[in-house]
Amino acid sequence: MKSGRTYFGVGHILRVGAAVCLLALHPAARAATPTEPLREGVQAFYQGDPERAAAMARGYLKLHPNDPAGLVLLARAEIAQGRPEPAYQALRAALRADPKNIDALYYLGEVSKTLGQLGYQQLMVMAPDGARAHQFLAESYVAQYRDDKAAEEYKKALKSDPRSVELLCALGDVERWLLRFDDAIGHYSQALELEPHEFCGYFGVGVSHLRRHELPDATRYLRRAVELEPKSGETRLALGSVLLSSGDVSGALVELKAAVAYKPDMRQAYALLAHAYKLQGRTPEAEAALAKAKELEQREHEYVNRALIEDDLSLAPQPETQ
Repeated sequence: MKSGRTYFGVGHILRVGAAVCLLALHPAARAATPTEPLREGVQAFYQGDPERAAAMARGYLKLHPNDPAGLVLLARAEIAQGRPEPAYQALRAALRADPKNIDALYYLGEVSKTLGQLGYQQLMVMAPDGARAHQFLAESYVAQYRDDKAAEEYKKALKSDPRSVELLCALGDVERWLLRFDDAIGHYSQALELEPHEFCGYFGVGVSHLRRHELPDATRYLRRAVELEPKSGETRLALGSVLLSSGDVSGALVELKAAVAYKPDMRQAYALLAHAYKLQGRTPEAEAALAKAKELEQREHEYVNRALIEDDLSLAPQPETQ
């Protein structure tokens, strides 16, 4: 985490929205006639003087305490000076006055990310061996696809909080990704003992049984997961896959159609739909579903290729500046 004025990059903040006047982004802001302190504050901000901009905004807000334009200007000036907490308070006040203010919504999202990072830093200082600290480290490893390290940290977290359903399910997920299905089922089952209506436990156990081709157990647990979260596309896909493997083509079609209805970008669901339709002799539907699966596969390839190109560009040597 950088300190001072570099929380979001001053240059970036000064450039964002430079082509659009701060006071004209929302009808509520346009309705107000800005007084001289606010005009001077906007000018100071774009000239790179956030301290003076903040002072002008405060002066304006003494006369117009609930004006979103003044509050957003104050927040942006505070952000540019590396003060996210007062910026957060100003943006919350702006949204209380105008819940649809686009500037306030955008900068609230930015400053919330910074406050979250600061909170994690403070957490690691205050309780470096606590459950939440290890959970934070585990989630960081998950984001890096380092599942073995994530499992180690989740286990450490559970030593501090052994009855945490959240941690048990998270560890179960990681163990399942690592194909350690016995361990995964064990952790999910502990979660269900503590909370018998916990969706993640039923889903995790069901998918683990599915991966081990234990279809009756997979069906039982996944049906319960669907009861708990009927709009989960992934759960309907998993149950549809089990039913299709079990020979229940009609039941599988019900689940797979629900899966793509709730989550239309699941390539695997369309591929299984194509197979189910083919088994029923419904050739046009099978061909349409297969075409959709191929379309989504192509999109996935394009996305991966773009990401690889961007990574290559980011690693390329940059020209030296004079």
